Amino acid sequence: MAREANAALQAKILQIGFVVIFVAAVLYAVRGMMFGSKANAGLIAFSFIGLGSALLLDDKYWLMFPFLASSGLTLPNLPFSGIELGCLVLFVVYFFRLALRREQPFRLNRDLLVVFPVLLWMFFVWVMNPVGLAMFGSSTIGGRFYFDIAVGTMGLFVLSTIRISERSSRLLFFAILFAQCWALVRGVVFPSADPDVVVFAGAEPEVSTRYAFVVCASIFVLLFSYWSLSSILSSPFRIFLLSVLSFLVVYSGKRRAFGTIALVPFFRVLLTGRERMITFVTAVFGCVFLAVAVAADGIAYELPQSARRALAVVVPRYQTSRGDGGINDVFRREMREQARYVIKTNPWFGRKGFAMDLNETAWIHFGGGYTSQFAGHAYSGNWHSAWYAYAADFGIPCMILWFLFFAYVLWYAYRAPRIVTAGRFLSTCSLYYSFHLFISAVFSYTSGHSASTTMDTFLSYGMLLAIVRGFRYHNGSVT
Repeated sequence: MAREANAALQAKILQIGFVVIFVAAVLYAVRGMMFGSKANAGLIAFSFIGLGSALLLDDKYWLMFPFLASSGLTLPNLPFSGIELGCLVLFVVYFFRLALRREQPFRLNRDLLVVFPVLLWMFFVWVMNPVGLAMFGSSTIGGRFYFDIAVGTMGLFVLSTIRISERSSRLLFFAILFAQCWALVRGVVFPSADPDVVVFAGAEPEVSTRYAFVVCASIFVLLFSYWSLSSILSSPFRIFLLSVLSFLVVYSGKRRAFGTIALVPFFRVLLTGRERMITFVTAVFGCVFLAVAVAADGIAYELPQSARRALAVVVPRYQTSRGDGGINDVFRREMREQARYVIKTNPWFGRKGFAMDLNETAWIHFGGGYTSQFAGHAYSGNWHSAWYAYAADFGIPCMILWFLFFAYVLWYAYRAPRIVTAGRFLSTCSLYYSFHLFISAVFSYTSGHSASTTMDTFLSYGMLLAIVRGFRYHNGSVT
């Protein structure tokens, strides 16, 4: 009786609190709209939609995170990306449920201890050169990058408390698939709605649309996590579907996306230890097919410049053709030169985080010209290399700490598919996130940002922790 009375009291308090917050939020939103602040109204609307969805999902509220992260959903007048929104929803709803005693309290375990050395060093550098504390005379430029690290950390800690069952992993699989398909359709039909699409002066007209096809690589990886290679080759429909996805990835012109679909079969052999021979034979056939297709280019047909750009990593003659990404190679070399200069100037702390001085901020507003683009990317931390990014932004010690952490994460990602041996969708999801981490490691030298890479790695690692923890719990192990 006492427990029922306590539950009824909690429900009543929740109802009263919700009504008070709702009324206050509506008044605040109306006031914001009256004074032309649509962002406030949008934030309030999203907050209630998100809270309502979380309440309907109950203990599966965490599904909102992979959906928002995979869809890249953005809302008008809200300066948050999909992955940032997902982390915020995850964090807020978790503590909301924790207050109602519907969620397990956070418990630190050894799999999270490896995170702290990197975070403590970043915090130490931030203290030396704070960003986001204008009242103490600090810079506000660059605070967004610290925000990404913070929300990624919060997401990791919350995900480490979750147990994903086979039934939940089924929902997770279809949530990711639906979100990725939505991102593809939105990018193709409404390319201007994507804030990440940048059309450079003089670029071909279809550049913004073809960049949307990059998400086909993620769909390919998800389906390849679900279907074994032998089951794919035994089904004409699956062969056709993955072939179309592969063609669209090549058409997008993104070399990392092409490298992703080329490497995933080999990563599957590494992570599962199965289908070695069939993978080798298929790879040989794929190389022969690619060689014939490239040899016929310029004779039987003309490949789009974007396709040549994607294939330039394996076709030497495309590396000197127009539109192959040669400019990007020059760009990356220049960025590494600038990063090395920063590291040499201050090997311990790099450029001391993300704060910008007056000259750097002036470049963001008034800079122009091709040569100054390199400086602008450097100022914004867009080093296009995770390792240079950590060393240039936070110093060589941070790069070493990140290496130790990332090595542990890869070891965990290697073990996860071998631990999760039962359940069709649990195995699929563990493979999917393990693929993501290994692919990130392969391309870490040519892409990466110390803030976005941290957030993305933390969250993928967090999802693996939740999957493995759920598998062990539902199979008799206590975690």
